[in-house]
Amino acid sequence: MSKAETLCRLQTVDLEIDERNRRLEEVKASLEGNEELRRVRQALQDGEKKLSRQRTKLRDQELEMRSLTNKIASVEDRLYSGRIKNPKELANLQGEVQYLKRRKGELEDQVLEAMIEVEESETSVTEQRERLARLKEDWQAAQARLSAEQRELINRLSQLKAERAELHRTIEAGALALYEDLRRRKGGRAVALLKGELCQGCGVTLPSSKVQQARQGEVLTLCGSCERILYAER
Repeated sequence: MSKAETLCRLQTVDLEIDERNRRLEEVKASLEGNEELRRVRQALQDGEKKLSRQRTKLRDQELEMRSLTNKIASVEDRLYSGRIKNPKELANLQGEVQYLKRRKGELEDQVLEAMIEVEESETSVTEQRERLARLKEDWQAAQARLSAEQRELINRLSQLKAERAELHRTIEAGALALYEDLRRRKGGRAVALLKGELCQGCGVTLPSSKVQQARQGEVLTLCGSCERILYAER
């Protein structure tokens, strides 16, 4: 195996390590928690608190309504009992009844609005509970799949790292240093495949002399354009 071929194989291993490390981080993040699940759970808690406030408000209004109804009945009983003879007192009672009835009418409208709000919130909370239940079920199923994938990724990374270490032992220090420097500067791709006279790293057609040198494989040959190590398949 030529130097360029060995470095090409090392690059293949390194690229797969990079990809599997990225995926492993994604899997770990997914296993730690589900952002959508947290948002829906928070929305449900907020909705339940809002519903509780609305129910309390409706209950207070209904209590006030019953109190007004009883008070109107009591005042009307006095007004029409025949026991009150004083015209001024009768007029005051009539005014009080009219005020109480107006207040009751206003309160009836408020109670109706509050009942509608409670009904809408109850529907919303029910929907949120159902959605949360579905998300929990999906998340639990995903946890099992992600855990299995995590184990597979860890096993594969162990294999790749062992292969990488073995390749390192076969590459001389200077070539390895060049490879690592190019890999750092070229987005992880230090080696470019040479097809015909075309560098697959940058798409530039290379001089015949450089192509010949790369094909001989005796020394590492760099692309004059992108500076990557050229590897010509045989």
